[in-house]
Amino acid sequence: MLAVGLFSAMGCSKSSEIGLSLVEQEQSDILYTDTTTIILTTQDADRVETSNRTIMACGSYTDVEWGESVASVFMNFRINNTGAVFPNSVFDSLVLSLAYQDFGHYGELRTNKPAAVTQNWEIARVLEDIEEGTVYESDKIFMTDGNLLKSNFQFNPNDTADVIVNGTTLAPHLRIRLDDQAGIDLGEIFLDPVSTGVDIYESNTNFKDWFKGIQIRPSSSNPSDGSIIRFKSKDDLTKLTLHYTDTSNGGSVAKVFEFLTNEDAEVVSSFAHTHPVGLTDNLVTDTVVYVQGLDGLHTKIAFPFVGELGNVIINKAELVIPVADTGTNDYPEPIQLLAKIKDLGGNLVAIDDVITSINRAQSYFLFGGVLEDTGNGNFVYRMYISEEMQALANGTTLEPAIYITLPSALDPERVQLMNEKGMNGAKLYLTYTKIK
Repeated sequence: MLAVGLFSAMGCSKSSEIGLSLVEQEQSDILYTDTTTIILTTQDADRVETSNRTIMACGSYTDVEWGESVASVFMNFRINNTGAVFPNSVFDSLVLSLAYQDFGHYGELRTNKPAAVTQNWEIARVLEDIEEGTVYESDKIFMTDGNLLKSNFQFNPNDTADVIVNGTTLAPHLRIRLDDQAGIDLGEIFLDPVSTGVDIYESNTNFKDWFKGIQIRPSSSNPSDGSIIRFKSKDDLTKLTLHYTDTSNGGSVAKVFEFLTNEDAEVVSSFAHTHPVGLTDNLVTDTVVYVQGLDGLHTKIAFPFVGELGNVIINKAELVIPVADTGTNDYPEPIQLLAKIKDLGGNLVAIDDVITSINRAQSYFLFGGVLEDTGNGNFVYRMYISEEMQALANGTTLEPAIYITLPSALDPERVQLMNEKGMNGAKLYLTYTKIK
C-alpha cells in the first residue's frame, strides 16, 4: 500500500508513462523505489562534429576553478561569380565581417552592451584544405601562416547595435579590417590574380584550392580573460569583402567584390581546454560533478543494477540532479541539459526520450532537463528517462549509463551538479511493474 500511495502522489503524466496499457495489473503490482544505485562521475567530453554548423564560436576565458577554455574558427569562402576581372582598379581594403548571433557573450554580464571587457583577436591564413563534406571534430587544428592578416584586433562585443556602412543600416555584426601587411598583400592579389599563376576566379574549386581560408582566434601575444562570442556562419553578413576603386576612363568609383560563406563554403569551430586535475579525478570524497560546453566536460551517470530488475515494464523514471553551484552573472548555468548515450560507433547520441519529446512536442518539454527553481535558492535539472531505463532493463544498450551534456557543442555554458552522495544528492525515482 505504501508503494501505491507514493506512486499516486507522484502523479505520473501520460507523456512519461510507458507500458501501463500493455498488461493487466493490480495496483499492488506496481513497485516504487528511490534507492536505485546511480554513480555520477566527471569526464573529459568526447569530441563531436563542429563542421558544417550554422553557428561558430570564438573567444577564451580563464579562471582558477575551471581552467582555460579557448575557441577558434577555421573557415573558407566562395566567390559570388566566376570570371571576375578587375582592370584599372586600385586596392582600398579587405574587410572580414561576422554576423552576431543574438545570444550575448559568455564570460561577462550579458546585459553589458557593448561588453566591458575588450577582446584581443588575430586572423591567420590557413595553409591546408578544409575539405567539402568532410566531418571535422572540435579538436581539429589546421596549419596556418605565420604572417598574420590581422594581429591584435581589439573590440568590445555588442550583438544588439546596428552597423551603418556607407549610409546603409545593417544588422549587428563585427567588422575586422585586414590591414597588416599580409592582409594588404592578399587584397592586392585578389585584384591581380594573374600573379598567382592560377585562374582563381574560374571556379569555386580553383579559388578554394588557392585561398584555403582563415583562422579567427584569441590573440596569442595579448590574450584576455574575456568571453566566448557566437556568430552566424551562414549569413549574408558573414563574408570577406574586397573594397577597391575603379579608375576606368579616368573615373574614381568605389566598388566591392564579396567572398561569401552562405553556400559552398566550410566552417569548423575548434576548442581547447586545460582543466585542473581536481575536476576529473573523481575522488570518493567528491560530492560535485561538472558539465561544461564547447566539448569541455560531461557527467556520466551509471545505473549498474537496473539491468537486474528482471522482466519489468518501466512505468516512470524520473532523474533529479540538484545544482551544486548556480555560477555567477558572468558565467551563468545552462538553461537546458541533455541526456545522451553511446551508440555502437562510440558516438554520443540523444536518448530515445529526447527523440520522442522532439517528435511529439517539437521541443524538450516531455523529456525535461530544464533548470528548475525548487525554492529557497535551490535548483535542479529534472529528466524523464523511462524509455532509456526500459532499454537498460531489457539489456539492449551498449552500456548501463547516460551522459549529461549541453544540447549543442557550440553552447559555452557550464554548471556544477551534486552527485549521488549525501542527503541532497542526485536520485533516480523509479516506478515499474513486474511481469509474471
